[in-house]
Formats: sequence, structure tokens, C-alpha cells
Amino acid sequence: MSKENADPKSVVEYWTPERFKSAKPLPLPAAKAGQDKKGAPPAQPTAKPESSDAQPPTIHLDPNEQQLYEFEQKSLLNGQVDPQAQGTFGAPYTSTRVFPMYTGSAANYSADRAYPYRTVGKLFFSIDDAAYVCSASVIQRRVVSTAGHCVHSGDSGGFYSNFVFVPSFRDGAAPFKTWNWRYVVVTGAWAFGGGGVPNAADYAMIEFGDQPMTSGGPLTKLGNVTGWLGWQTLSLNGNHTSKLGYPCNLDSCQKMQNVMSNNFQLSAPNNVEYGSDARGGSSGGPWVQNFAIQASGGATGINTGQNRVVGITSYGYVSTDPKVQGSSIPDNRWVQIWNLICGRPGNCN
Repeated sequence: MSKENADPKSVVEYWTPERFKSAKPLPLPAAKAGQDKKGAPPAQPTAKPESSDAQPPTIHLDPNEQQLYEFEQKSLLNGQVDPQAQGTFGAPYTSTRVFPMYTGSAANYSADRAYPYRTVGKLFFSIDDAAYVCSASVIQRRVVSTAGHCVHSGDSGGFYSNFVFVPSFRDGAAPFKTWNWRYVVVTGAWAFGGGGVPNAADYAMIEFGDQPMTSGGPLTKLGNVTGWLGWQTLSLNGNHTSKLGYPCNLDSCQKMQNVMSNNFQLSAPNNVEYGSDARGGSSGGPWVQNFAIQASGGATGINTGQNRVVGITSYGYVSTDPKVQGSSIPDNRWVQIWNLICGRPGNCN
């Protein structure tokens, strides 16, 4: 299911500083602990995973801070490393603010301004004229991945509006500009699934338009500025991921966070749960295997695909005590929407 942006100008006009500042985290869809998860957990895949490679930026531009709104700085004690923590489910994780983060003249040396972190950002959008935020990541020149529930209600309410992506967002600033959407596609499993979780394919992709990076400069594609993450299907179980995004329970969703953990348990239909302390605002963030800049002599395991998205933050639990999150396993439904959005001229070449 897909939708075109029929009025790009209205999106630009919608996002005033007041609306950016007032945007609320889309509540993380919640499952009840112990609920019937619609049958047996998914079996181990027998098909061969499909994949696409990551790519660093091809245009080397220094970040140019565009202040979307004024943010009141809070204590730097929020979001510090919480190694091998766990909730009542006993699923371990390590949670940290992405670091180092510098300000002033040193800001360009911050981790969240460098590849591959700079592929991740905040997705702003509106529901019934109210402003919301999710997380998202660049996976091709014009293509951003996020959760299905960040773009569509999952029922007759249909698509949300006014999608804007801000890569490397921090403290109300957009170092690589804001990007206006042109086209969005979501899986049928989410669009017609009733809006409940776990869902078999809670993911979506959005095409963003080109823009000049300097006054009078040539039109530039988003992925050429940020680089992009790769992706890999059928690889979420039996893996270790970095879950990146902007959960609003950590640093008030003003700074990028990274939660690292192994797979914990399978969940029907077609989901895997990992340990995590992230909540609302993290929805749509990428779960990335082998998130790193490869060392000499590295990539020697059996699953060496680097910086590949293998999941998307989909849900948590009604209680925050379990401290786990779930993701649908990208499968042939991921490939279907990928082929649809990449079939549009210039998106993936």
C-alpha cells in the first residue's frame, strides 16, 4: 500500500519551529506480557537471506547546524552507559548515548555526525494535525526505512501526513538539513492488520526528495550526503544488533541512543524480541548487525554483512518492567516494498 506526496509545499509550511518543538513521541505499540501471540513462534528460515550493501557518503560536506527550535539543555547524566542491564524477562542489554558528542567548533567531530551513525535520524510527521516523532534510517540514495506504525494507522485511518526526516538530529538541530517526503509504502500485513502488535511485517519505506546542500548548488540525494545502511532478510534470530534511535525516556529524545543486545526469544507472528530499555520515540529505528567501521582482519564470522538492517523497532510491553522490544523479521514482504520503491527512477541508482 502506498501514497504520493501531492503537495510538498504544504509540508514545508506545516513544520514551524513550534511544531518541531511540540512533536510528541508516537507511543511504542504495546503487547501484554503472557498474551496469546497468535500461534507458534516463527520457525528458523530455510530460504537464503536476501541483502543489500551499506555505502558511506559520496559527498563530503561538513555538518551545517540548522536550529529547528531552541532546546533547553539538561543534565549530561541522562543516558549514560548501562552495561548488561536487564528487566523482569531477564534479557540483557547495554544501553548508551551515542558518544562522543561535542558542541561548538568541535561539533563536527562528534560520532553522531559521522558515518554510519549519520544514516540515522528523527522522522517527524502529523496525525490529525498533531505533531509526532519516530526514528528512521537511510537505506538507499532516496530511501528511508521505519516502522509501519510510524506511517500508517494499520486500519481505516490510513496514512499519516507531513513526513520530514532529520538525519543526525540532536538538541533541536538539523546538521544535514531537513528532507521532505515524496512517496511512502507500507506492507499489507501492517496496513490491513488492525494496528495490533506483534505484527508479521511492521515496517515501511519512504522516498525523500532531492535538495541543494548549499545556496545555488546542485540538487543532491539524501543518501549521497549521509551514506546508507545495508539490509539483510531472515537474519534477526540468532544475531546481535545495535538498536539506534531517539527514545524519549532517554535524554528526552534529543540525542541519538544505541542499545546493544542479542536475540532473546521468538514471538509469533514472525517477530524476535531483544533486551532493551528504549520506549516511545524509538519506533522505526534500525536494528543493525555488525554496526562498525571494519578493523583490519575483521569480518571473520559466519555472518559478515556489515552495517545491515535486520530489524525495525516495532513494539514493547504494556509494563516497562520486562525491558524488551520486538521487531518483525524482514522477509519477502520487505523485499516486495523495496522492489516497489527502488523501481521509481533514481531512488536506488
